[in-house]
Amino acid sequence: MSNYHNTSKSTSLWIVFFAYLSAIVLAAVCIYFLPDNYSLLQKSLFADVLATIMIFAFSVYFSNSSFYDPYWSLIPIILVSYWFVISGKTLADLRSVLVLILVSWWGLRLTWNWILRWQGIKDEDFRYIDLKNKSKSLWWFTDFMGIHLFPTLIVFGALIPLITIFEQQETPLNLIDGIAVLITVLAIILETKADNQLRKFKESRTDKNQRLTSGLWKFVKYPNYLGEVLFWWGLFFFALAVNINNWYTIYGPVIMSLLFIFVSVPLMKKRLSMKI
Repeated sequence: MSNYHNTSKSTSLWIVFFAYLSAIVLAAVCIYFLPDNYSLLQKSLFADVLATIMIFAFSVYFSNSSFYDPYWSLIPIILVSYWFVISGKTLADLRSVLVLILVSWWGLRLTWNWILRWQGIKDEDFRYIDLKNKSKSLWWFTDFMGIHLFPTLIVFGALIPLITIFEQQETPLNLIDGIAVLITVLAIILETKADNQLRKFKESRTDKNQRLTSGLWKFVKYPNYLGEVLFWWGLFFFALAVNINNWYTIYGPVIMSLLFIFVSVPLMKKRLSMKI
């Protein structure tokens, strides 16, 4: 156990803020020194991985891999903002502005939800603890590859459809944009309501083994996960709106869907079954 596990939540959040500021600065330095012949995709990927390594260093130092949790929602905002600026887009480029607003809304809301839920350096995601316990002597390798690098690559892959929006010529808004906005907004609202219902339930329940079966959770077993998956499909439709030939970037939302179907949901089911 780290000596920092008695640190207050407010101090813990300041430490996390410094960790992410350090990671973003390191990523910016990386992009600055990379050769000009590197593509936007290559520069972004190198910077993303380097930032992940920085967060991993903080996770190891403070013995808490939940330092990585905000990475999922914060870094996409940074990447999309970088793509917006570097591509020379302006407020007149409505599709690019819409994407930036929606990704920022999704990311900031998800990060705020994590801040409300996280109790500080003493609080680490149960999935990380289980993974470390299983890996034993290889936990450093498992921690970096499984908890840090793997999700970074998954999210980066899911963001690739958006690169087409910033690299290709802006086209007028069309019906597919409308579909993209509808799916993305509904996804964020669904995820927001599901997270709020779950948080209020956990705060008011008297039995930790009690499960939420009201609200959205009455109709869908994991409405927060469903909202998350729909969000990435919504972003994919923006790529189709630019050019229907961007259909090949469908692997972005597909890999995100597979992550939730084969990793996130089974882990949660296992967690709940252990409480019975």
